[in-house]
Amino acid sequence: MQRKKIAVIGIGSFGKLFVRYLFDDGHEVIAIDKDPSIIDSIKDFVTVAVALDATDEHALRSQGIVDVDYAVIALADDFETSIICAESLKKCGVKNIYARYQTELQMKVLALLGIKDLFNPEEKAARSMAEIFSFTGMRSSFLLSDEYSVVEVTVPKLYINKTIAEADLRHKFNINVITIKRPSTNRDAKRSSDSKSEKILGIPHGNTVLREDDIVVLFGSQADISKFLET
Repeated sequence: MQRKKIAVIGIGSFGKLFVRYLFDDGHEVIAIDKDPSIIDSIKDFVTVAVALDATDEHALRSQGIVDVDYAVIALADDFETSIICAESLKKCGVKNIYARYQTELQMKVLALLGIKDLFNPEEKAARSMAEIFSFTGMRSSFLLSDEYSVVEVTVPKLYINKTIAEADLRHKFNINVITIKRPSTNRDAKRSSDSKSEKILGIPHGNTVLREDDIVVLFGSQADISKFLET
């Protein structure tokens, strides 16, 4: 993995988790928020934590914002600040700007400002959870875009004891099997809670047999995945 320099502006509930995940993954993370108490609470989990006004172009430049690979505007409740911050980042020459939106109008306004990479974490979480409730066997769902998803599903009864080649999901449904999670038991575990785990089989071959308790990780369009889950 290539280490990136990433600035996250607005450290709310989403921002706190986001910067910690980025930092844990080895990236250089600059956390920016106007509230000193929030910055103090996150300083041990990022590379740099600074309290400043994100609408102040000069303050942003002082933190080396021009050198970041990505700038993420994660503000949730202050859209006016998001707009001004986006303009300031563009003036600084930041090429990759991601901005959070909450409403369709906000999305349109940010798009008019030339911000192409927009995200709504609440919408993605809600859609993923709705998919889990909608389909029997769905374990988890991760939206890659408005069209494509990666999902984890238990093997449908129709495909138990069939090979991946026999299931032929790519040609029947236009979806790809990324990997398989197979339950395993550690007989040497001291606690019963530690005895059960899941083994990742790596990239499966066509002759891999799908077992009853397998979890299949699939990639495809949401429409194609839905067709498969409805079989």
